[in-house]
Amino acid sequence: MSTQTSDLGRYIPEPRSLALVAIVLNAELLLVFLYLVLIDGPATDPLLLGFPFVWLNVAALVFLKVRPAPASSRRRAAGAAVAVGYALLLAYVGGVFGLGGQGTGLRTVLAAPPGFSPTLIYSGATLGVVLIPWKVAGYLALSYLVYVTVVDASGGVAGGVLGLFSCVSCVLPIVASVVGGVAGVGATLYQAALLQSYGVSTVVFVTSVGLLYAVHRFDISVVGWLRG
Repeated sequence: MSTQTSDLGRYIPEPRSLALVAIVLNAELLLVFLYLVLIDGPATDPLLLGFPFVWLNVAALVFLKVRPAPASSRRRAAGAAVAVGYALLLAYVGGVFGLGGQGTGLRTVLAAPPGFSPTLIYSGATLGVVLIPWKVAGYLALSYLVYVTVVDASGGVAGGVLGLFSCVSCVLPIVASVVGGVAGVGATLYQAALLQSYGVSTVVFVTSVGLLYAVHRFDISVVGWLRG
């Protein structure tokens, strides 16, 4: 009985952690309240106001709780290279940056819901960049988990890359973005996805983080299965 109690105790948050969560949630609610009070004609859709904090909070947990296993400098460099490539691909298909622009220069959007602001927008002659806080934080968290996945792979660099692409969580955000971008505008499914794009993208993001964490924590991948 005592052993079972000890095992269950590992999953019960410490009072300090609960207090920190309460502080963060209260601060986020305060930001939403200030936005609704101070901005003329604010957005009032609960989904629009709430989902950015899901991305930001989940991303913060990833960076606070996930650490890669000790590895050689060669494997860490390989993991970093794969993660940077993944981040660039994800950012491109996710609309963080793109080729071409209107040449309007740099501007900042402040009159937007928390998590959407402050948004930095740069439009040059050949490059356009849109840095939305919730999206940037989420994509960085996914890329960091990809880095951890490659570094953790005990089958070497090649095994780490294979394990990366054998797991659906790594390619799910990219596939979701590509499908949303290439589907015909008149398609019924695309229209439905467009109306719920924030909700759908949040589900994809949280699912991807959960699956990637499972790969890191429990070695759930094709490579891990083959090793077992």
